[in-house]
Amino acid sequence: MNTPPTPLHIERTGPKTYIGRNARGGEVCIGGTDADDALAPGELLALALAACGLLSTDHTLAGRLGEDFAAIVDVTPRKTDDGQRYDLIAATIRTNMSALDEEKITVLTERAERAIDRLCTIGHTLDHGAEHPVTLRHDPDLPEHL
Repeated sequence: MNTPPTPLHIERTGPKTYIGRNARGGEVCIGGTDADDALAPGELLALALAACGLLSTDHTLAGRLGEDFAAIVDVTPRKTDDGQRYDLIAATIRTNMSALDEEKITVLTERAERAIDRLCTIGHTLDHGAEHPVTLRHDPDLPEHL
């Protein structure tokens, strides 16, 4: 009996290196902070928050700036002194709003921030916390070695 992986899963590809996959064919390389061409779990968390914010406000920004607006989200995570958790993950969405006057920039900024507050599931999860069980299970159908 071969148990297929869940639609969202991670597969080990080598020592401390993994590939995360979803059912739509998306992939991300995951590793420690010393792994080349990979994102560390903390980086993924910070990027998830930033991406959620941008996706939450994409419609609002596109409505004022055009469907092809350019944007970069700068992400700054900060760890606690013991390095065991993040006490801040700051994200700043940068986009060119030169076509708007100051009043319209202010209004757009307020609308964008309201959209993020209303729609960003990652932000809501961080605000309220989530259970996070991680368990180990024997699977004799998997190979013993890579």
